[in-house]
Amino acid sequence: MLGVGVVTLGLYAVFACVRPVPAPRITLDPALAPAASRPHLAWPARGQAALAAAGYGVLAVHGKQTPTPTASIAKVITALCVLAKDPLGPGQHGPTYTITTADANAYHTEAAHGDSVAAVTAGEHLSEYQALQALLVPSADNVADSLARWVFGSLPGYRRYATRFLLAHGLAHTRIGPDASGLDPHTTSTADDLAKLALIATGNRVLMQIAGQHSVDLPVAGRVTNWNTDLGTAGITGLKTGNNTVDTGAFLFTSTVSDGTRTLPVAGVILDAPSLPDALHAATRLVRSLHVGFRQVTIPARRRVGTLTTTRGQPVPITTTEPITLLRWQAAPVTMTVRSIPGRTRGDAGTLQVSAGPQMRETDLEPLRVMPGPSLWWRLTHP
Repeated sequence: MLGVGVVTLGLYAVFACVRPVPAPRITLDPALAPAASRPHLAWPARGQAALAAAGYGVLAVHGKQTPTPTASIAKVITALCVLAKDPLGPGQHGPTYTITTADANAYHTEAAHGDSVAAVTAGEHLSEYQALQALLVPSADNVADSLARWVFGSLPGYRRYATRFLLAHGLAHTRIGPDASGLDPHTTSTADDLAKLALIATGNRVLMQIAGQHSVDLPVAGRVTNWNTDLGTAGITGLKTGNNTVDTGAFLFTSTVSDGTRTLPVAGVILDAPSLPDALHAATRLVRSLHVGFRQVTIPARRRVGTLTTTRGQPVPITTTEPITLLRWQAAPVTMTVRSIPGRTRGDAGTLQVSAGPQMRETDLEPLRVMPGPSLWWRLTHP
């Protein structure tokens, strides 16, 4: 029996020496993550509005989100659909279209009604790029419908394509009316849908390049200017103004926020303002408040961020090895987690991951002193 006991103790000692020990426990400092807070946003006094950011989606809305006429903001949908069907890369001009007698007659009719137009004449040639310029810069209603007919065969054909496009992008509250210009009030949407639409537009370099042009030169119309007089003000980079008999002032705008190394597209919209100048003025105030609502989260290198409790119960402070900087919407929570590394050495405490909205940064962690491994006595006395 004594021999069996000796063998058993020997086997146990071998097992205790080679068995894996529980991983150390890491506790992060709860004060490390800044608390979420509601930003103060300069909403317009009238109508509805919304703000959005890439990766976040819609950040905030104002007013009842009831479908309302988009007016010429609809031309952004037209442009996106044209570029989806006939894509252009930077520097490309695409196919050339010939202005027909019907196109020229439509121009004269709409000009007589006081609509927003670009002069054309039968036999004139416009490239796809030039047609998009006429669509987005002087907001030419006549070119919107002509371009839709050229690319989609007819206005009903465009309407079917645009409806599928909107549904595919989750814009369920947007409806396309009988034209491609938005002049007809049956093209309707909500502010939150349109803010999402603007984010989609920021992903198309050709569209954003055109929308950021203060003026363009067209073959017959000559030099025409952009209705978006906010370009370059308060960091506004685009996108499209609008007004008709129902929605007297609308503006879909884009901008960016940056932490110095990365840039995040942001967007917003004003609908139902008393006039287009009122919408443009309200947008500058709103986008400035949007910029202030983004805050930089910084954790410097060598910052103590928590404690590692060793297998033996000994607390060891842990610090970051590299700095972390990210930009977050201040209403979004900051999440901090530690990812363990298989085969971790005594001088390695894992990786800290910091997330806010779509952004995630990480840095390795290290203990302030070498973590001692479990002693033989500890192994033997902790089965």
